[in-house]
Amino acid sequence: MKIADPLRIPLILALACGIGCSPHTMRDSDLPETEIPGSFEAPAGPTVEAPNAWWNSFDEPGLDRTMQRAFEANLGLRQAWSRLDQANAQATIAGAFLYPDINLDASAGRTRVDPADRPANSTDRFAIGLGLSWELDLWKKIANRADAASLIARASRADAEQTALLLSGSVVDLWFTIQEKQQLLALLAEQIELSRTLLELTELRYGQGVGDALQVLQQRLQLESVTSTLPEIRITLETSRNQLAVLLARAPESLEADTPLAMDPTLPELPPFPTLPTPRDLLDRRPDLRAAYDRVAAADLEVAVAIAEMLPAIRLSLAGSFTSDQFSTLFDSTVASITGSLLQPVFDGNRREAEADRRRAILDERLDAFTERFLIALREVEDAIDRERHLVDLLRQIRNQVDLANKTLAESRRRFANGQIEYLDVITSIRALQDLQRRDVSVQRTVLANRASLLLALGGQWTRSLTPPATSNPDQDPAADPQSAPSDDDDAVATESRSLRNTDA
Repeated sequence: MKIADPLRIPLILALACGIGCSPHTMRDSDLPETEIPGSFEAPAGPTVEAPNAWWNSFDEPGLDRTMQRAFEANLGLRQAWSRLDQANAQATIAGAFLYPDINLDASAGRTRVDPADRPANSTDRFAIGLGLSWELDLWKKIANRADAASLIARASRADAEQTALLLSGSVVDLWFTIQEKQQLLALLAEQIELSRTLLELTELRYGQGVGDALQVLQQRLQLESVTSTLPEIRITLETSRNQLAVLLARAPESLEADTPLAMDPTLPELPPFPTLPTPRDLLDRRPDLRAAYDRVAAADLEVAVAIAEMLPAIRLSLAGSFTSDQFSTLFDSTVASITGSLLQPVFDGNRREAEADRRRAILDERLDAFTERFLIALREVEDAIDRERHLVDLLRQIRNQVDLANKTLAESRRRFANGQIEYLDVITSIRALQDLQRRDVSVQRTVLANRASLLLALGGQWTRSLTPPATSNPDQDPAADPQSAPSDDDDAVATESRSLRNTDA
């Protein structure tokens, strides 16, 4: 049927507008829906730029070697890389629908007829055909779906980076825990030696008739009190080593004789306070925020896809074939056809409209999750800053108390020797000093762990240069591979576009 002239131009314009137009206006902001502070309130004093690989700020070569092994071997991170491969493949599948689907079909056959009253007769048949089917991308439905899949793949990349970021935090935390327990064991060895020496002196005094049995019992109790703290420290030390081994994809108890991972049994000093980025910078520095935003943008595109499903769709089909009873004449005759179909949903029980509503609700959910994740990121940074202010003061106070406890013990021993006080006062001074010495080590570890939490909360660009492990052998040492992990001298990675926005044609 011929289209009337008055209708031809509006139909052509409608078709031209439909191809490449999106029926849904995309969200045009990459910021969370909340007020963003201008800066973080850092403690007063000088600051230094933290290294790109944040754990290097503690100047622990063994820690850096361990980190490289973790990035290469950790099974959780390897799973994240596999999920990224899946997402990339899914994005390729979604993008393939932008192009025609072309199929080649070839066949050959022989039919033999063997009637009873006539000679047998054979007939050959050769055919080859080419078929093409293609849906015109009206309303950018297919393009939006492909872009959404690409954004999900990019979010999966950010998820892998976030896994690496959290892995680095776990390795550092276990590293400091092991160092703390080793330092405590060394300190306890000194304290036990001192307590045994005092016990020998007390027993000697008792044997000479100067002291009494109560003083000996009190000193023995003090020695047992110190010794009894050893099992708990050893338990934590051994289980921490086991946890670190699992992070390195190794069996527990396998790090005991690992010389390359040997660590200094003394906690490092707290490095200078790092220069803080702005709160807005976290949107680019933190992989979890980049992943959350990409999922918001993908959900926005899926709304457009759901709306486009309610609008007309045009599909084209093209078929051509060659057939003959002889292969030599196969291409002498051609049969070709082209068809087009228009599909306009009329009644579906409100299914498509409900799907569009569902997609809008998903968009709202992901936008709120993105905003919440950003607020949590701000809180993590502020919490670490606030904790450091008080923890540094606490460590300073404890070390002042250690100095006072040393002076108190010296004075107590002098007065006891002069018969001015009971031996119980000496025992009290010893316990106070030893408790403070052990607490000094524990608080120092807490201060370092909190600084690690701050650097972790600030994120960084180093995760962008991570690559999946090139080998399937988790025991291979990646330290010799310069591509396995970032270095402090890496150039800043250019910021990727934060969204794939579509505008109305």
